[in-house]
Amino acid sequence: MSKLSLRYQYDSSFFNSKKPTDDFGRLSIDVETDHFSGKGGFWVQWQDVREFGEALSAFPITVENPIAAQWGYEMQEGEDLILRLEIAPANNRGDLAVRYEIADEDKPNCRTRGWFTTNYPDLDLFRISIARLMDREVEEAILIGR
Repeated sequence: MSKLSLRYQYDSSFFNSKKPTDDFGRLSIDVETDHFSGKGGFWVQWQDVREFGEALSAFPITVENPIAAQWGYEMQEGEDLILRLEIAPANNRGDLAVRYEIADEDKPNCRTRGWFTTNYPDLDLFRISIARLMDREVEEAILIGR
């Protein structure tokens, strides 16, 4: 079994009206598959996480229009890319490929890439759990795969 977990920690200013609000918080990703595992995180805007979650409602997801989100420094390419998630068709049976890339933000040449498969029902549960995560109703959003 494979699993991808997201956690989000809002900046403390998000909860204190006396401080100027900072839209950036810490997104943490934890991935476990039969072959690889990785953990990492980066400072991202909460709106980006919400938009990624909302985009997961697309049906069907096509090869031409995968759902992807990435974060990093400057151009977000090469060693500037710290986190990347992509959902695309895996085959013609309706399975989905969950591709991930996670780099250490201090040592960006240390990274893991991989993929696993999931399905639309599990992706929809993940979409719902991301919304609940961003509403601070749960501590993590989990996508189960095979």
